[in-house]
Amino acid sequence: MPSLDRASASQILDLVHDAIIVRDMGGCILQWNLAAEQQYGWSRREALGQNLRDLLRCAHPLPLPAIEQQLLVSGGWEGEFGRLARHGGTVLAAARWALRRDRAGRPVHIVETSRDITERRKAERARRLSEDRYRNLFEALAVAFCEVEFAGVRRLIGSLGLPGGSDLRAYMLEHRAFVREMMKQAIISDVNEKALVLFGASRKSQIVGGDLEPYWPAASEALFVEAVVTLESQRHYSAETRLITRQGEALEVLLTASRSPKSRQDGTVLLGLIDIGDRIRAQDTVRRLQADFAHAARVSVLGELTASIAHEVNQPLAAIATNGEAALHWLAREELAIDELRAIQRRIIADARRAADIVQRVRSMAQRSEPERAAVDVKALLEEVVLFLGHDLQAHDVEVTMLVAPAVPAVVGDRTQLQQVFVNLALNAIQSMGAANAHYECIKAFSETDFTGDLKQIEVPVLVAHGTDDQIVPYADSAPLSAGLLKQGTLQSYEGLPHGMLSTNPEILNPDLLAFIRGEPLSAQANAGDAISVPA
Repeated sequence: MPSLDRASASQILDLVHDAIIVRDMGGCILQWNLAAEQQYGWSRREALGQNLRDLLRCAHPLPLPAIEQQLLVSGGWEGEFGRLARHGGTVLAAARWALRRDRAGRPVHIVETSRDITERRKAERARRLSEDRYRNLFEALAVAFCEVEFAGVRRLIGSLGLPGGSDLRAYMLEHRAFVREMMKQAIISDVNEKALVLFGASRKSQIVGGDLEPYWPAASEALFVEAVVTLESQRHYSAETRLITRQGEALEVLLTASRSPKSRQDGTVLLGLIDIGDRIRAQDTVRRLQADFAHAARVSVLGELTASIAHEVNQPLAAIATNGEAALHWLAREELAIDELRAIQRRIIADARRAADIVQRVRSMAQRSEPERAAVDVKALLEEVVLFLGHDLQAHDVEVTMLVAPAVPAVVGDRTQLQQVFVNLALNAIQSMGAANAHYECIKAFSETDFTGDLKQIEVPVLVAHGTDDQIVPYADSAPLSAGLLKQGTLQSYEGLPHGMLSTNPEILNPDLLAFIRGEPLSAQANAGDAISVPA
């Protein structure tokens, strides 16, 4: 049988990935493989013959005599210790010692195998630090957190076998029982103290281990579906919704669902919940107050219009009385004039409807109700306002001329509130004319003014300056179109400036106007825009 010489044995040990060190009972190094060289930085030639403790300065977890005693008794020892490498850094090693005896049973060699675990321990410490930091945030923040295991939800979705490109959202919205089953598969694995308070629990065991289904009302199922679909492709989802406490009480929350790449692998979703009930209640209170103030304003306007309303109602009533008397006169004749009586009857019906319409308008303004958004015909609304203010217009000798473009689109809003706005504007105009003792031929209501032809004829350089925060004339609907019609138009937008920027920001506009006249560059606040070319 072939034997191994010392050199061959060293070559074989060099093939082993663990560091192998053989020393005698006095600590003199007899064998030092390639992995030991790489681990500690000392070459085999430098290490052989050296005392191991002097070379590496070991820091053992126990006193060395105690370790050696255990080695002599059991024949082996294993543990972790630090050693000083050649480069001066400490190497943390996980090692095993085995005792070799001679034929007489006397201990002669200690064989050590070890592996560098320095980086592994650093990673473990970093992970523990990260977990501690996460745990501190999880418990300390004033946000309710719930860790939810979504692996069951993923398996349930996978069991559908939907082909690629199919609409998962549509399927779930059509199969609400499937959505409820998904909620039952979403298991709560951990919650913080804030979540206990939010859901009305006194200890974690009342929530942890359960599922989301008891806390999710049917009215919020669509949001659950949206969260699941969004987290399939994105890391975060956030929306306001309504949940249920353990006691069955409604809970208004801002919900945030998050999935990191790691949590996607282990199937964990972190839910963040902020109680917004106080905010919702405050908003409801503000809306009620606004409705009350609007109602009070409408009643106040009706008080100012008492004479006008009485006049408007009196006119159809007087016409009805006149037509009634005329009908009696015709009925007194021997020969009935059926056509004439029929015409009188139609006039009476028309006047009665006119009076009813006036009463209805007054009732709508005086009625206390929540605003209702709907499409409103602006032209018809303006005509109603002019009829409503007829008496006041006559009393102040004011004539109204309405210039309304034929294709004015309907606006979306509350009809009564819009009517109140137009009535207030018209009343203010009427009263201002009287107070100033000025003479105006008419008050004009413009819904659109077309300067297209005028702009195309301008041939001199023109600066079109417009604020992007213009709430009266939106930037996109005006400035680019105007600049496109001008032959030498220069479009400049001013970020965040309002409609009246010439008054509110003269320090920006005036220097730019002067610079434009001089042909100099404009200020940094002005941004060159893109004009929209309009065909001639």
